[in-house]
Amino acid sequence: MVPQSETPPPKENLTQIVSLLIIAISIIFYSDITTPLGLMTWILYFIPLFLTLYIRWQYGPFLVAGTAIILTCISFFISPRDMSEFYALINRGFFSVLLIVSAALIWRNKKREELLQISEERYQSMIESSPEAVLILRDETIQYSNPANLDLFGPKNGVTGREWVHLFDPETRDQILSSITKATEGAKIELSDIGIGLSDGRNHIADLWIGEILWDGEPAVMMIIRKKSD
Repeated sequence: MVPQSETPPPKENLTQIVSLLIIAISIIFYSDITTPLGLMTWILYFIPLFLTLYIRWQYGPFLVAGTAIILTCISFFISPRDMSEFYALINRGFFSVLLIVSAALIWRNKKREELLQISEERYQSMIESSPEAVLILRDETIQYSNPANLDLFGPKNGVTGREWVHLFDPETRDQILSSITKATEGAKIELSDIGIGLSDGRNHIADLWIGEILWDGEPAVMMIIRKKSD
């Protein structure tokens, strides 16, 4: 789970990238038509193709690849001759195939990222609206807590950024620590009747579910707290 979902790039950044794409393609095309046929200037079209990784439009790679292929065909007839046209045509044809394959790979990667983002947003929405408290722990520190934690700890006891050990009764801390260690090894742990100590003197009894997840691409532990009684 990664609650911090990716946000669309600012409009000005998108404009800059598109402008850079147009400039790069124009420069490469001009260089290609002014250099000998045997000089593989057209291979530089890979640069604007990979720049499409930074725009959100998933069909951008195919547009750039198609444009590059058309311009490569045009420059074939314009570039000064210094080699066999047959071999030059084979080289450019093979390059066109590589462009299409590369565009397909980039498109597939962008599609996977889009689906992952949608999944993360849905999961985040579910966690945010969950009546059960959820904590994300890493390096003994709470990295994330959902709104349900306010019912346990109150608005004056924000837990994000604090060490988790201070939230539980001392008698149960060793048990929880052992469970967290097992969770980092792949185990799914359930604990019952765990005391939660609060700084304002109130106490809760809760059940815990502890398991390992990925947080910002790194291993972390998710703890679900289900309050049983006051």
